[in-house]
Amino acid sequence: MDYTYNITEEKDCKRIIDIEIPKNKVDEKFDEVFRMLKKEAKIPGFRPGKAPMSVVKSRFGNDARSEVGETLIQDAFQEIIKEAKLSPIAPPVLSEVDFKDGEPIKFTASIEVAPDVKLDKIDGFTIKKPSEVITDADAEMAYSSILEMYASLEPSDEPAVEGNHLTVDMEKISDPDNRMKESEFKDFSVELSRETSLPSFIDALVGTKAGDEREVTVDYPADYAEKSLAGSTLKFKVRVTAVKKRVPPELNDEFFKKFGEELKSVDELKAKIKSDLEMRRKKEIQEDIREQAIKSVIFHNQFEMPQSLLESYLDDVVEDFRKQQKGQKIDEAELRQKYRAVGIRMIRWNILMYEIAESKGIKVEKDDIDKWIDTFADRYNITVDQARRMLEQSKKVQDVRETVLEAKVMSYILDNSEIVDA
Repeated sequence: MDYTYNITEEKDCKRIIDIEIPKNKVDEKFDEVFRMLKKEAKIPGFRPGKAPMSVVKSRFGNDARSEVGETLIQDAFQEIIKEAKLSPIAPPVLSEVDFKDGEPIKFTASIEVAPDVKLDKIDGFTIKKPSEVITDADAEMAYSSILEMYASLEPSDEPAVEGNHLTVDMEKISDPDNRMKESEFKDFSVELSRETSLPSFIDALVGTKAGDEREVTVDYPADYAEKSLAGSTLKFKVRVTAVKKRVPPELNDEFFKKFGEELKSVDELKAKIKSDLEMRRKKEIQEDIREQAIKSVIFHNQFEMPQSLLESYLDDVVEDFRKQQKGQKIDEAELRQKYRAVGIRMIRWNILMYEIAESKGIKVEKDDIDKWIDTFADRYNITVDQARRMLEQSKKVQDVRETVLEAKVMSYILDNSEIVDA
């Protein structure tokens, strides 16, 4: 090899390569580039290819220098990573480029390489299976939630109780630190629920009727979602303009049909609710078992992870949030911190999944893809051809392949582990 180089290994799969391209190779490349320029360049006063080399060098010296530097650095880098059997996962970051006339070219390339994964334990785990039991009490609670969801709000002349909805006009009368910009709120909606409203509002407004006025001191908790108000104390004059109560829906055929054409009674609705809860519970258990398996695989098979993969994932998260917020300001640092652990888990599992598949000869066959597409078509009540076109147009075929591979790898892990009742 015509180059001299030294590779320094750093943590997180980073490699620092110090490279020197010898002077004779630089000179040869300059000669080659200038010969090409002399042959092809159009210089006023000279026929093509007839201009003196001194004129060519004077006119195109900077262009030649750029071409020589770029080509030699790229060629040297590619030959070295091939000889050193390195597998960069992203383009190199070049630094300390020393390119002086009549001297060797010296530069440093920083790269991240694919992690060196040595599988230690990929099966034989003990996984706890949560209970599948859905009790009558669970079903009854879900039924009550449905009635609450479909309840209507109707005016009430009775004193307000918890669960009622109030419409109020509010005037700020004390804000020592000027935490809140607004001073008045018209037709402000307050639900007297401890899940959605601050306790001070509920305590002050329970028992009121339309037309009543109250002074309400509100202590905003330190972890309040609106950060500008967190930890502050404000006082408001509140006038109740309307009180509404929840009225359960009428249990008739029209109501039952919302949950299935075949339903005719409360008992049938409750039976369906319980059946739906059982199906949902089975899916939750499957996901719980899957997560336990993934955590076990990651815990028992540690390796250094390229940080660029994590940063790329976090970049995508931030970009997705920017699109969702449609121009609104987002806290990028907070987002990156919030999703950092999620990204690490996802990347580690993805790398290990492929390593397990390779070590156990697990492959995705055409029949596997066909079966997945058949299931997809049935789920969305479309033809198989429509499903294929949809996946191809949305460029999701590779995603399907990865989904199927993950399912097969997971089947291997679970088939070779012990699943016990929790």
